[in-house]
Amino acid sequence: NPAVPSNREGLILATFLIVVAILGKVITGLTVFGQSGINRLAIGVGMIPRGEVGLVFAGVGSASGALSEATEAAIIMMVILTTFIAPPLLRLVFQEPSEQVETAGES
Repeated sequence: NPAVPSNREGLILATFLIVVAILGKVITGLTVFGQSGINRLAIGVGMIPRGEVGLVFAGVGSASGALSEATEAAIIMMVILTTFIAPPLLRLVFQEPSEQVETAGES
């Protein structure tokens, strides 16, 4: 509940983790080199939902008492949101140029 002051720490941390996770993976994908004709943005966006390591860290950290409840919740929220945001972003990245023009014209 964002209205409860004690929950705000977790929301702020989750927002930070989500932004860093998405930007880090997209930037990493954009740095792929060696072959021409590779959709580098698609590589980066395709890496976004890779959050199982975050779930493992959250589980181990929670079981050992190393993570606060806010941090654990932030990690889980990051994994869930990045998992759900990737498919629509991939759809946009893999759109054909003619589809992008038609979509923009329909708006």
